[in-house]
Amino acid sequence: MAYASKKEEESGLSPYYNTKTTIIQDARVFNDSPISPRKCRALLTRIVHLLYTGETLSVQEATTLFFGTTKLFQHKDSALRQMVYLAIKELSTTTEDVIMVTSSIMKDMQPSSEVIYRPNAIRALCRIIDPSMAQGLERFFKAAIVDRTPSISSAALVSSYHLFPHAKDVVKRWVNEAQEALNAKSSPSLFGGSSGGYLNFGSSNPSNSGYQPIPSTSYITQYHALGLLYLIRQQDRMAVTKMIQQLGGGKSGAGTTLKNPMALCMLIRYAAKVAEEDPNVQRQILDLLDGWLRHKSDMVNFEAARAICEMKHLPDSQLSKAISVLQLFLSSPKPVLKFAATRTLASLALTHPTSVAPCNVDLENLIADSNRSVATYAITTLLKTGNEASVDRLMKQITGFMSEISDEFKVIIVDAIRSLCIKFPTKHVSMLSFLAGVLRDEGGYDFKRAVVEAMFDMIKFIADCKEQALSHLCEFIEDCEFTKLSVRILHLLGMEGPKSPQPTKYIRFIYNRVVLENATVRAAAVSSLAKFGVNAIDMGLRRSIGILLNRCLDDVDDEVRDRAAMYLKILKEPPLADAYIKEESVFSLAALESKLVAYIGDTGAVSQPFDASSIPKVSRAQLAAESARPSTLDTVAVPVSRSSSTPPPPTAADTQSSYAQQLAEVPELSEYGPALNSSTKPVHLTESETEYQVTCVKHIFKEHVVFQFNVSNTLPDTVLEQVSVIMQPQSECGLTEDFIIPTPTLMTSTSPGKVYVSFSRDTPEEYATGSFQCTLKFVSKELDPSTGEPEEDGYEDEYQLEDVELVAGGDYIVPSYASFSSEWDRLRTGATATETFALTAMESIKGLSSQL
Repeated sequence: MAYASKKEEESGLSPYYNTKTTIIQDARVFNDSPISPRKCRALLTRIVHLLYTGETLSVQEATTLFFGTTKLFQHKDSALRQMVYLAIKELSTTTEDVIMVTSSIMKDMQPSSEVIYRPNAIRALCRIIDPSMAQGLERFFKAAIVDRTPSISSAALVSSYHLFPHAKDVVKRWVNEAQEALNAKSSPSLFGGSSGGYLNFGSSNPSNSGYQPIPSTSYITQYHALGLLYLIRQQDRMAVTKMIQQLGGGKSGAGTTLKNPMALCMLIRYAAKVAEEDPNVQRQILDLLDGWLRHKSDMVNFEAARAICEMKHLPDSQLSKAISVLQLFLSSPKPVLKFAATRTLASLALTHPTSVAPCNVDLENLIADSNRSVATYAITTLLKTGNEASVDRLMKQITGFMSEISDEFKVIIVDAIRSLCIKFPTKHVSMLSFLAGVLRDEGGYDFKRAVVEAMFDMIKFIADCKEQALSHLCEFIEDCEFTKLSVRILHLLGMEGPKSPQPTKYIRFIYNRVVLENATVRAAAVSSLAKFGVNAIDMGLRRSIGILLNRCLDDVDDEVRDRAAMYLKILKEPPLADAYIKEESVFSLAALESKLVAYIGDTGAVSQPFDASSIPKVSRAQLAAESARPSTLDTVAVPVSRSSSTPPPPTAADTQSSYAQQLAEVPELSEYGPALNSSTKPVHLTESETEYQVTCVKHIFKEHVVFQFNVSNTLPDTVLEQVSVIMQPQSECGLTEDFIIPTPTLMTSTSPGKVYVSFSRDTPEEYATGSFQCTLKFVSKELDPSTGEPEEDGYEDEYQLEDVELVAGGDYIVPSYASFSSEWDRLRTGATATETFALTAMESIKGLSSQL
């Protein structure tokens, strides 16, 4: 038997006392007669505590406790009734037949019930009802939303919010009631009632006739009503914009009907989102935000200032008012305001350092703040906005409290120093010594990685500190507990070490890793040693490297042995070294994957060796840039939509690889063999604002041409069936239509769908070209709002698309190079000539470009 510790005894709930078994045994108190409210409340508290701590109940156990709890409805104790509702809400997720308790809950929702009963009854009812029952309870919810008691109104609004995903069409009809709750001039308080005691606890009087509501100053109902209104209207941008303008209260913000600060903060966030999505209303939204900067609530002031600071493409003049408000918060006695202001200014300093510079005096006063989080953000901001003369002073102040803050804030400071190194390269000595010092301190992986990344940038961009930084990294891997960091540092040593004046001083550190580390690090060390041997000018150094690699042939790990054997072979044959170590370009991984997939899928090609000569090569810098791109399959067929940040476009090789994967999933096209070429970018055949968005991709095969149409349905209440595209050539084009592969069903959630139209090339040796009229055909059906299923009856419809052009250049003939930059770099060593020309007839290059 386990005994409870002293701490558990002090908490009042020991593990033994609150186990699932003891609770189910103690549930007999629900059957006592008469019911003991005190014992039942204690048991219900234990049940809720057990569920909150992560304990799970089986369906049978939860059902037993649930229906035992429902027996307590016969007692009128208010405190017991509240605990009953709380337990019902938590048990309803795993209990069977919870709907049977609906009638008991409905009794407490009547206007004649105690005020303390109704909010809890509404919340519990929302959890247990089936979505199909929402329409039958619409009258109760509407009456509760406009109730004068804020607790009842708030409970109904929050319950409607949770009910919305399951019964959207029903909840949307409550918009007028939610608007009425939002515009209420005053609301009564929960702290008024009959003479039944505080919050009516202990009262058994069912009558509510003595209740007299007292006006409340919190107006919390407005916050919940605004959230429900936005949820209903969020798909209608014009309705949201109109709601913001109505509730904004004009340029000064004084005319707003919103009294609750949290509701105003929520409205500010909605306004900032609208301004981001629609630049046409940014000016109006900015005027509203300027008015809210003068609100009496600090919460509203800060939210408005932060929204302005996060707006993109704002000039410095429009940021001045928001920065002034944040500057006042820097001297506030409230730590929360100081922390919020410094964090916002730190992020703003990344894009507008000159605008934040006037706050430097106040920020320097916060460096010694007792709250180290505030001090961290203050120093981070100063590092971004300060000048070269203040760097040394700031570095001394940072060193003093690095040991007092968590790794999360250490990473923030290191990232700021990382950008400062590039900004002020002449100060690299002090910053490098600081980074080397914190690298020896205790810390987690994220912190150590941030320091190593900062040193990597210094080595890359500041040539004067390369030797010193490499020495610090060599010392770090002597006692590094993170394998990933050791491997990265060894790779960097292999790339940069042979270029240094004294490459031999790094070999000892690298070979120590072969002797002392795990297999992964040993393999990386072998590769690094080989690079020193291949690039060594001194033949004595090359022989020494060969001796060290010979010792690695006896390693216990096969990867280490294989690498050592391969690099020994490379050291003896210079052509291999040029191909495997000195070669700076690499295969485009996307193109390589595409060719391999086509090679494996073609049964006739498997008998021949794989030909890698046609795979384009890219530089290592390009490969690093491509690794940060989103998946091509996620972007290639998605309809055009606005986005706050435009991701880098996928490369041609990425696109070809993704199309090859899509075509491989269509069995009707498997006999065509690999595609010779696919469109780099989809051609848009509709406007981006239309209800149906269609793009076209052309795939050229040896004897066929396949048109892929990516169709998106933007109507949420409509389903399209038998979706196809009819293509009619405008003249003789040398193509014969084979078949159309339609999309059976297309909804908003399943968009985009793909429609394929296949043509045979009458003469494969020639480039078949032409123009095609395209028509989108489908059967349109409305969705039943109650079941979510499409109706049986629909109607055939068609939609005219833009013409599709098939041309030789771009569709058939593709440039063989991977990108212009890689070709330019390849020709850098060739003959060059520099000349200067004068544009006598043109005023500018822009004018010449437009004329050309």
